[in-house]
Amino acid sequence: MLDTLRSFFEPPISADPGQSTARLAWVVRLRWLALGAQVLSIIPALEFEVLEKRLLPAFLSVVAALALLNILTWAALQRKTETYPIHVFFQLAADIVALTALLALTGGAWNPLMPILFVHIGLGALILEGRLSVFLFILLLACIGFNQVQAQIPPGLEASLLPSYLLFPAQYTVAGAFWILAAWLSRTLKALQAHFAFLNERKTRVDRLRAVGALAAGLSHEFATPLNTAKLKLARLARTQDLHEDKDWATASEALERCEEILRRMSGSQLEPENVQLEPVDVASIVRRMCESATEADQTGTESKIQYSETGRSNRRALLPAIAFSHAILNLIDNARESTRGEGDIDVLVNSRSERIEVSIMDRGPGWPEVVRKHFGEPFITTKPDGVGLGLYYVHNLTEAVGAQFTLEDRENGGAEARISVPALVPASDVNLS
Repeated sequence: MLDTLRSFFEPPISADPGQSTARLAWVVRLRWLALGAQVLSIIPALEFEVLEKRLLPAFLSVVAALALLNILTWAALQRKTETYPIHVFFQLAADIVALTALLALTGGAWNPLMPILFVHIGLGALILEGRLSVFLFILLLACIGFNQVQAQIPPGLEASLLPSYLLFPAQYTVAGAFWILAAWLSRTLKALQAHFAFLNERKTRVDRLRAVGALAAGLSHEFATPLNTAKLKLARLARTQDLHEDKDWATASEALERCEEILRRMSGSQLEPENVQLEPVDVASIVRRMCESATEADQTGTESKIQYSETGRSNRRALLPAIAFSHAILNLIDNARESTRGEGDIDVLVNSRSERIEVSIMDRGPGWPEVVRKHFGEPFITTKPDGVGLGLYYVHNLTEAVGAQFTLEDRENGGAEARISVPALVPASDVNLS
């Protein structure tokens, strides 16, 4: 019973703009409550002379018109009629106009129930967005002004009227404060909901990657023994049958070596946050050494050169696993080198900011393929004929494990950029212990 009552009043606040039907249904439910309250208020209003008997037919006509609108709206919802935000706007506008008419018949701005009109400000800011919310606020200000100048003052309120120079500015001030607060609250709730959805999607993605990683590690372990056996048997066969010059034996040996390399990469690409040993390292120093190492190890004979540079004078130290981070930088450099194919230099930039250190590896190749962007962070995604698809996966796993950010972008004048952004290590002297 309590859950049913709670769901009856639960507002459909969502980051999804397609929630107009749920919002309209919520407005209809609240309107039934408002209509019931208006009917019940008639007897005490007549008793305390807040509503004059001669105006009772007009009062009931407004209530009946609002009830008819609610019935028609409910029927449309039952027929699964498609709704849009503009429909919600007109429903709330009808409520405001009807309530303005009822208040005008019972004292207008001096009616003790005048603050009910301000509730619609909050409703509009919560369930409408952009211009519609502003338009509803303007309409409500106009209705407040109408109640201030065109109200029918009943005998029951004549003796307790506040001066208009005090009442009118106060009502406009409260209306503005209501709208600003409700709009801010609505945006905050929607932003939090969108952020929660992002975090939930990210958690699902990480769990899926860990499951794939566990499977890959299991496959590596299971295939390691039969693979080593096959290599030993093949080597023995070559010695006994003198097959070292045989092309088929060479092809089989190369295939086994490739299988071994793939299994080694699969096993080495698994990084869990709890298993990563962090230590203070100089990011620029590691990246510079990896660039020098990659240059020395380049046996391709291409004209591509690695251009290393640094910007910023902020702290370049961060908490990272030195070996794993070095491996990640080499993976990205190798990826850039394969993309350029000797047609352009590779730019490696370390940018030190106040709170973060960014490492960018840029090339002038064709840019990131769509399949890599779509399946970013997933293993075995590659467009290279002899690729395994574990290089970017390894870097992604590393950044997830150390709390860094890894992004892929296309360069403005052609080429690809891979960027790792890690939190800078705050020196002990900068820590405020007070």
